[in-house]
Amino acid sequence: MLKMLPGKRASDFEEAAILALHDAGKDDTSLDIARLFTSALNLDRLRAEAEKSINASVRGKYGQRAVWSGRQWFVAVPQPSYEALPIPWISFVIPAYLVAAVSIQTPDWSSRSATLMGLLDRREKLLLPISFLQAILDDDLGQFEVASRDGAHTGWTVPGFKEPVRLVNDFATQLSRMLSLKSVAAWLLDFGATGKTIAPQVVGSLLGLQFHDVITPLPVGKQPYRREAVIAELTQLFGSARAAEMFERGAPHLKASMTNDEAVTMIIKEDGGFKKWNLNLPQNR
Repeated sequence: MLKMLPGKRASDFEEAAILALHDAGKDDTSLDIARLFTSALNLDRLRAEAEKSINASVRGKYGQRAVWSGRQWFVAVPQPSYEALPIPWISFVIPAYLVAAVSIQTPDWSSRSATLMGLLDRREKLLLPISFLQAILDDDLGQFEVASRDGAHTGWTVPGFKEPVRLVNDFATQLSRMLSLKSVAAWLLDFGATGKTIAPQVVGSLLGLQFHDVITPLPVGKQPYRREAVIAELTQLFGSARAAEMFERGAPHLKASMTNDEAVTMIIKEDGGFKKWNLNLPQNR
């Protein structure tokens, strides 16, 4: 159940974010970070959960016939961590706080004002390979193949990274704007203690990329396999239902460095070989 404080204590996102960050014990996280990562939240899903949580809190205190109205804000409180394998990357777990300034009409027709606040169950996760971060700094995301795109998100294929990097469409632009005004190290310090902890590793990885010049992507045919592309090739040969089954059985035998064609060849081999299916595919395609 949400925490309920007397009076309306927030009138805009900034005031709501200050309350949420304080309640989360993240006073050292900047409002700019909270605002940036709030843009990565799925607000449609959160709104449904927020209404249920507010109803439960209000009616739990004032009875089932109590009604409320007011404003709501969602505030992201991102928690970054650094991983070195399979390639250096930053992982952001993004809990969402709800802050609502409401007026409440009780069953006996008395009025109350309150601020409801608490952590919602749903969390987002955002993955940011260091090579992708470097491309944002260089304003050169075009070096990566676009794996998917819809009205809200874009996914990029990053060499060495198994899954596409999927971001809200405007997130990379907002991050690029922030990093044009401060260094990556200074940006990480805006996350507070957790950002300070990983800053040396992130900055070191960026320097390593620049020194060794390894951010140039491989040609598409040489890039590590992607699950979607492999299943698509198998589907052309065996149909969608069979392709999905074959991929799940063959996946444990795949190596991260394999190309799409190499992964298809290995999966067919593990499933009985080309002769079983009367296929005459070359071993090196």
